[in-house]
Amino acid sequence: MVERREIEIFLTVGEELHFGRSAERLHISVAMVSKTVQKLERSVGAALFERTSRRVAFTAIGRRLFEDLIPAHQALMDAFARAVASGRGVDGVLRVGFLGTATAQFVMRAAELLRTRHPGCEVRLQESRFADGTAPLRDDVIDVLLIDNFAVPVSTLAPDHSAGPMLFREAPMLAVSARHPLARRGGVELAELARYEVLRPRAPSAHAARTPAPGQAARWVAPEGAEQLFAPGQADSSSAPGRAPEGRGTGRSTEFGSIQEMWALVGGGHGVFPVPSHASVYDARPDIAFVPIEGAPAYEWRLIWLSASDNNRVRAFSEAACDYVAVHPDPLTAMA
Repeated sequence: MVERREIEIFLTVGEELHFGRSAERLHISVAMVSKTVQKLERSVGAALFERTSRRVAFTAIGRRLFEDLIPAHQALMDAFARAVASGRGVDGVLRVGFLGTATAQFVMRAAELLRTRHPGCEVRLQESRFADGTAPLRDDVIDVLLIDNFAVPVSTLAPDHSAGPMLFREAPMLAVSARHPLARRGGVELAELARYEVLRPRAPSAHAARTPAPGQAARWVAPEGAEQLFAPGQADSSSAPGRAPEGRGTGRSTEFGSIQEMWALVGGGHGVFPVPSHASVYDARPDIAFVPIEGAPAYEWRLIWLSASDNNRVRAFSEAACDYVAVHPDPLTAMA
């Protein structure tokens, strides 16, 4: 088997046609150059160079080998250089996933800051669904994902995922129909949510039950620490069987596949859903009211990515996002 270093020595001798100058270029001894050429000649079974005390020249076989190896060696070096640039460099395309309108604007602001530092880096945005979890990362649709701790809890991340520092927090609010009894209140206790039908993202997702009961479809499972926030509604004992007052739980949860579908269901009075506080600004609409949830854990936003895809481009974007938040500690509402 011919080694890469042996090929480099052969090509250098072919360019210089001088063993001494080749040794100087390669920072090795003349004896090492001569020994390597002799080894290659034994492998080929013929002389590659004609050498005398005055000159070094190709043999016909040596020249043909030189001409064949030059483009192949250059292609090898170019491929390696591209791999190094992708792994160590920042220039290139970074695909960033996001969830919702406001987070898209935050990603764009972080991307603008990144471009001022690295003009050769292009950020492309890709919207994710609430129920997607980390699937877009695993499916190589995106390189990094801005997500909250309810959609993808850090504690449940697989070992092959990496998470950046927490960027910012938001208080949760309950999105309800404008006709809902809670719409007229100034707040709702976390424990009260069990009385109402809380919408649920549609499986499959990173949190879908892996082994549903026979005959049942997989269902989205609330993340650890947020079970009360996403608790399915319970039937109201004062209502007739199979019916419930406006917004009251029926013992089951209506599912949605996208954020826009969730807003339509809430506005139509088919359920309620916890959302981060920026939604009351960015997603305000006449058929929906937003009520603060008292005693609920905060939404925490951070970037996550596959550990195997960790590179300077991902880290540079993470640094830009952190630096933007350092100047704008409440970035989503500040952009409104």
